[in-house]
Amino acid sequence: MPDTNARRAEATTSLGKIFWVFFKIGLFTFGGGFAMLPVLSYELYTKRKWIDKEELTDIVSVSTVFPGAIAVNSAFLQGLRMRGIPGVIAAITGIITPSIIIILLIGMFLFRFTSLHIVQAFFKGAGAAITGQIAYAVYVFGRGTTLNLRTVGLTLAILVILFVFKVHPIVAILISGAVGAFIFPKENA
Repeated sequence: MPDTNARRAEATTSLGKIFWVFFKIGLFTFGGGFAMLPVLSYELYTKRKWIDKEELTDIVSVSTVFPGAIAVNSAFLQGLRMRGIPGVIAAITGIITPSIIIILLIGMFLFRFTSLHIVQAFFKGAGAAITGQIAYAVYVFGRGTTLNLRTVGLTLAILVILFVFKVHPIVAILISGAVGAFIFPKENA
């Protein structure tokens, strides 16, 4: 958990700063969902120390279980934690504003140019970046996981549930959480 000085600094962080940080997260995230995790991790954990690794994992876990976009849910939780309802408004407004602007610009200009090779090549390149960001998120969150027979077994079981049985990811998360509540001793939780 961040030290008391970090908590004090975070409690006095301006709403404008919260807006700006989440604006950047929204602006530099292509692909949404899990693709935003590296940017979120960098801005909140690595660069600003607003949260520690455990809090980041908690925010992401809760954000994936609740309905709605992971980015918006994460902004809601972090904004609430930092500054209450005004923090929520600043964080959510920040994270959705770039998408709104980009969608408006696409609607106004891009569809006229979708047949151009450069536009198609850009989207292929962006698709590769999204795959890379998701792989990086797996690495970042995976390296903090204790590897033992239980965690590896549960991970493999969830992969089978997802790939073989085509279970919805939310159902897989709920199953994993329920199983985890029973197989992990209290001192390791």
